[in-house]
Amino acid sequence: MVAEWRPVCSKSDQMRCPECNSLNEPNVAACNTCGLLLILKSTPADPAVVDPPKKRRAEDMANQKRRSNDRESLSCKFCAGAIPANAIRCQHCSEIVNDDYYRERAQRTRSRINYASWVAYIFGLAALLVLRPVGIVSIAAGLLLSILYYAIPVEPPASPRQKEKKRGFLATLKSQLRMERVAIPIPSMRNKKLVFVGTPLVAALVGYSANLFLLQEPMNQVLKENAAFQGMNVSAHYQYWVIPGVVVYDLQGVSLNQTPIDVHTAFLEFAKKLKAKRYSRVELSFKGHTKFSIDGNSFHKIGDEYAKKNYDFVLYRLPHLLHAEDGAKVPDNTASDRDALLQFHRQWYGNDQMTRTIKSAL
Repeated sequence: MVAEWRPVCSKSDQMRCPECNSLNEPNVAACNTCGLLLILKSTPADPAVVDPPKKRRAEDMANQKRRSNDRESLSCKFCAGAIPANAIRCQHCSEIVNDDYYRERAQRTRSRINYASWVAYIFGLAALLVLRPVGIVSIAAGLLLSILYYAIPVEPPASPRQKEKKRGFLATLKSQLRMERVAIPIPSMRNKKLVFVGTPLVAALVGYSANLFLLQEPMNQVLKENAAFQGMNVSAHYQYWVIPGVVVYDLQGVSLNQTPIDVHTAFLEFAKKLKAKRYSRVELSFKGHTKFSIDGNSFHKIGDEYAKKNYDFVLYRLPHLLHAEDGAKVPDNTASDRDALLQFHRQWYGNDQMTRTIKSAL
């Protein structure tokens, strides 16, 4: 019995993909591995004839585009008039003959605006930790840039003939809301160590300057304006030096000449200086240890009432507005106003050995 003969493709007959070098069956239209479109090889009648090398479709399209750019003049596809090869509109019928010009220009503009908006957002979030107004303005600028980004038209303006063919609203909205990719340029840095070390130093310098000019400098003015505060040391700064919503009023030390009323008055003068600003919380500390805290609205009211010379409120009402921290005791509501004030000062700094003279005065 004779077996039926079937043709078997040898390894030499298989086609090798020029992209991934994988073997494929003869006369296939695309590579099974990478999907590259292959030009079918025809069997020449004469074995001496050498087939030309395979070409990719992208090369043919590039050659066609290059040949079209080399032309000096073209014919308008609407009116068949002669126009320059680089024309955007036809000089005869005013139709747009180069839509890619408007699309590429819109894409470049939208990419730059998108990049600027992200820079404004990131800078605004960083500035919120130091200067809240600057951060809010920067974020608002980023929001305006985002609105401008979506307002720039993606498609070229419609010509008189194209106005008859109106696109659907959903298709127009989808193309208009499409985000453009933004390539963030990273400049070449010769000395990267200097940049990586200098950036945190600049950030620390900005944060220290904000604490110095916005809080510590007003406190220093308060201590200089009254001779009764001579020898008193107070550090005023943001919480952890970076959180602008929380102010730390840290009493570092007092001299033998200070009395509880002097310490209390210094705090009231500080509240008067900052009454125009809004904070979420103010902490009263002694040598770095938080003893009491007061909410921002109450702190603002204390400075306002002290400016109005409402001494009954700022002296006897203040202890009842405090919240205890770090094991301190809130002044008892059942105690008299004078006893609550004395208890507040005793819990704040009076139990320290360095202030035993003031403690005896309490």
